[in-house]
Formats: sequence, structure tokens, C-alpha cells
Amino acid sequence: MAKECDICGNKIGFKGFHCQDGGVCKKCYGVVSNGYTGTITKKTLAELKITYEKNAVPIEMGEGGFETTRRVKTFLLIDERNRKFCIPGNPSVTKVYGRPEIYHYRELEGYKLACDPELSPEELTYLKENKMSVKVVKKLRVRLKIRGKGIRDITIVSSPVRSSGFAFRQSYGIAMNIMKELEYIYESKEKQED
Repeated sequence: MAKECDICGNKIGFKGFHCQDGGVCKKCYGVVSNGYTGTITKKTLAELKITYEKNAVPIEMGEGGFETTRRVKTFLLIDERNRKFCIPGNPSVTKVYGRPEIYHYRELEGYKLACDPELSPEELTYLKENKMSVKVVKKLRVRLKIRGKGIRDITIVSSPVRSSGFAFRQSYGIAMNIMKELEYIYESKEKQED
């Protein structure tokens, strides 16, 4: 017995997702659950429609669109042809749904590695290389300064990890790869402005 999605009208069959007063298809569920990160069973259809309107708006990709030519896992996407970069929402790390943000190279004003507790890049490198030293790193992120938008963080570690563990070394490697790509973007921007 097929039923229709109460948001888009497509048939949902037996495997629809149910809220208090209706049901939605898998595609709409992805939008109203913030990228499959939440449940909808305690929400009303009216609440879901508001969330759908907010989240389903197409992302502005600017002139020429966006074509990924380089990437650092799911943390940073780069379009060399159109000279843009994208900070995707990464709920698997941050536990918070965020929409992807696309910026032109020229909008990148600065970047740095940030962590909690605050450690210098040299101290972080020492911790990564010295497996015998044990320190708890609560957060590790790359902080970007975007012209007209302020500070944006690419979170790599969102919960405490020991510096002696594999998770920290892996995360540190990802952070260094992001920093390398941002250096490339920043240098490309500088060359074009000259």
C-alpha cells in the first residue's frame, strides 16, 4: 500500500519516515533530519516543512558552479578551475549538521591550526612524533578567516583524544593536509592579486 510523502508528494511505500501527523520519503527525511543526524518522530508536519524550507534551499555555488578537483577527505573540497573551496558540513565529526559553505580563493584572509588546550604548532608536532608523551587534546581544528564572513572552523577532533593514540596522529595528519591546501589557495590568491 503506497502512501505519498506529505512534503514532496512522491510515493513512499511501506518504508516511509513518520512524524506525529504525517510521513515523508527518504529524500525529504534527509533534508528535515539535518542530513540523517536527527529523528522526526516527535515533530509535527508543520515543523518539518519549516525545516525543509530552511535546509532545501539550493547552495549558492557562484559563477561557474563548483567542481571538486582536489580534496582532503570530507573536510575540504577545492575547485582549482573556478578558484573556489568548500567547507562541507561534517556531522560525523562535529555532531552538528551544517550546510556546505563555498568561498572564492580571494575571500581567504588567513588560517591557523587551533586546539584545546592551546598548544603551539611545534608542541603539536612534538606530541605527534613522540608517542611516549601523553596529553589529552580536547579539540583540534583549522580556523579560517573569511572576508566578510568572519571566522569559520574546520573541526577535525571534537571530543578528547590522547596524543599517544592513533586517533590523534591520524587527525593531526588530516589537519596538516588541510593547512597545506590552504597554503596553496592563499599563495594562488596572492599570485593573482599581483
